[in-house]
Amino acid sequence: MLIAGDLVRVLQDSYLYPVTLEPWHVKKLREPEYAVVVNTIGTEETTVYLEETKWVVNNKCIQLVSDKDVHKSSEINRK
Repeated sequence: MLIAGDLVRVLQDSYLYPVTLEPWHVKKLREPEYAVVVNTIGTEETTVYLEETKWVVNNKCIQLVSDKDVHKSSEINRK
């Protein structure tokens, strides 16, 4: 279950719908992106904050980022 503030990865080829603009302003991601969960909408959709805009995305298109996926920059430079 996602909660507000979770860091998620939005998958490539996902469709995002803006919260504040007209629904036909759809965005399709060409590459995976990281976003922050704002809130969940039922069981199928979530509002995320990405590129200074709130977007609605299907839950099938997002993955929760865990502490195993996050690395300090100093650890990356050592590899």
